[in-house]
Amino acid sequence: PYGAWSANPSTPPIFVEGGVIVRQFKSRLDGQTGHVTHGADTFAFRASSVQHATLDRALDTAVLSTIRVGASLPHGVFAAVEADFGGLSSSGATRTEMDAAATAGPGVPDLKSSGGIIIDSLATVGIRGTSSFGSLGVELAGGLRTIQYSFDSHYLSCDTVTTILALAPVAEARVRGELWLGPWMSAGVEVGTSVLEQHAWMGGVYLGVHTRAFSGGL
Repeated sequence: PYGAWSANPSTPPIFVEGGVIVRQFKSRLDGQTGHVTHGADTFAFRASSVQHATLDRALDTAVLSTIRVGASLPHGVFAAVEADFGGLSSSGATRTEMDAAATAGPGVPDLKSSGGIIIDSLATVGIRGTSSFGSLGVELAGGLRTIQYSFDSHYLSCDTVTTILALAPVAEARVRGELWLGPWMSAGVEVGTSVLEQHAWMGGVYLGVHTRAFSGGL
């Protein structure tokens, strides 16, 4: 009979989404300091970004996997928590300078950027309209970005890796559209831009699973 595939209306309208996103944002290396150890010698250094002709800071690009869990609320409102994890696909141009007052041994290491790891922890609230085909919505996402920049270091006959940890706030405005693949599954795309900095954007694709058929019509 009609609607036999639907879940009990008392089931909480929860959705789980997973996908892949691409982000571009300003490098957080500028002004960061770090240390690298080669044997008994420890060296202090400072990193700085090489400014683009039209930007005040170099840009990083990252590819991340994303997972988020949320709930549909009345009147098309929804809320979710999101975690993104991945790495830098390309780093903005950077240079390193050794701290002459805090170096040891003959000469200084040769440091080269070797990518990094990114974790985003976000909370999202938005509103969407649904139909028998899918949904279209807008949302605001905010939270914290943790970036671990890596550097390969070569000194005399010793090679090692050192890292710099940077934290940054995240606030984005996004647009999302999705199509129903079945009563409980959807596929969608999203694009967004930062409300804190210029030239920062994101885009991605995702699959969703819903506890309410067609999101419960909420």
